[in-house]
Amino acid sequence: MRVVCLLFLAFFASFGLAYAADPSAPTIVIDPGHGGTDRGAKAKPPYCEEKKISLLTARLLKKYLDQLGYRVVMTRNTDAFVSLPERVEIANQAGCNIFVSVHFNSSRHTSAQGIEVFFSESGEQSRSSSSKKLADSILNRVIRHTSAHSRGVKRGNFYVIRETSMPSVLVEGGFISNDEERANLKSRDYQEKIAQGIADGIDQYFKQRWQKAASLPLATGG
Repeated sequence: MRVVCLLFLAFFASFGLAYAADPSAPTIVIDPGHGGTDRGAKAKPPYCEEKKISLLTARLLKKYLDQLGYRVVMTRNTDAFVSLPERVEIANQAGCNIFVSVHFNSSRHTSAQGIEVFFSESGEQSRSSSSKKLADSILNRVIRHTSAHSRGVKRGNFYVIRETSMPSVLVEGGFISNDEERANLKSRDYQEKIAQGIADGIDQYFKQRWQKAASLPLATGG
């Protein structure tokens, strides 16, 4: 039993290529906000729609998570309308480990800017605590990649993070209503930075969990 435990811990510690080939890798549901007839936040000129930037960023995020060896499920991969209950059902049916919804902000105050990440306190305390840790990890890494203003981690009651059964967060990657930030958000390079930051934050979240598991006393006997 002790040998099995040691091999298990060594496997997760190694991560890398061995992890990428493992079919039991954590499953992540990525939820590009809005879609189809639901355009989300929008602004012009120059014209910009949240649903398009959310999907582009989510696709880049999937690419980076694929490279890290995670299994990824998208709630939508085209410009299609998917209801909030359908998004939650996709996540719950996928048996995923975490759920990350990608959005972009808007405000009547055009000076508003920055990135914020929401988590829900609904459900069990362990889920809420894990969601908060995931939000902290993602925000830290996205700010590091983008150098954007941090608006912090916040409690939220958004349907998709309230009704899902796994640790869940909603990322607001910037303000379409802010001229300077909108110009950045329309840039492929900046979308890459946001996606890389989210992926790094997710990766760090799981590595911290494995390190914690590795620090626990090994089972004996049996």
